[in-house]
Amino acid sequence: MDNQKLLEKIADLETQIHNLEKDLIYDSLTGLKTRAFFEEESNIYLSAIANVSTSKRKEWFGFKNLSVLFFDIDNFKKINDVYGHDVGDMVLKKVAETIKKSMREGDTVARWGGEEIVAQLLGSSETDAKSKAEDVRKKIEGLSFESAPDLKVTVSIGVANAFEVMTCDTLVKNADEAMYKAKESGKNKVVAYSELA
Repeated sequence: MDNQKLLEKIADLETQIHNLEKDLIYDSLTGLKTRAFFEEESNIYLSAIANVSTSKRKEWFGFKNLSVLFFDIDNFKKINDVYGHDVGDMVLKKVAETIKKSMREGDTVARWGGEEIVAQLLGSSETDAKSKAEDVRKKIEGLSFESAPDLKVTVSIGVANAFEVMTCDTLVKNADEAMYKAKESGKNKVVAYSELA
C-alpha cells in the first residue's frame, strides 16, 4: 500500500471514529444528547454535590440543587397511528427543539427513549424547575404543524430534585413517577415528585 492510499485509509478511519463518538453523544433523530451521555453527566454532578458540605452548597450556586424534568408526549402512539410515523418523527423533533430552546445554556436535554425526553437543570430548586416545566408545557401546547394542521400536541411532565445523596437512576425514576401521576390525572400537566402522596 503506497503512502497516498495509507493516508486516505487513515482519514477514512478517523472520520468513522468521529461519527461513532458523535453517535454516542447525540441522538440521530432529535439532535439531543443521548441517554448514556445524560446519565454519565448527571452522576458526575450528583457525586460532586454529595462531596460538598451543606454550608458550601449554599455558597456554590451551581452545586446547590439539581433538578430533572421528565417529558412524555401525550397520546404519541395515536399520533403515529393516525398521522403516520413521518409526522410522529416531525412531532418528536419539534417538541425536542422547543424543550432545548427553552432551557438555559448550561442545561442538558436528552432523548431518554421513544417519545420521552429528560432535561437536567443544574442549580434549580424543585420550585424553579416546576415553573420552567410549566412554561415549556404551554409552549408545546401552542405548537402547530404544517403537514397536520388539526394536530394538537401536549406533554405530561414530572419534576424531581436531588434533595439528598442519590444516583441519576433514582433522580430520573422520581421524575418518571411524577410524570406518570401527571398522565393519570388527565395529561398535559406538570407534577412534582414532592407532591406525590
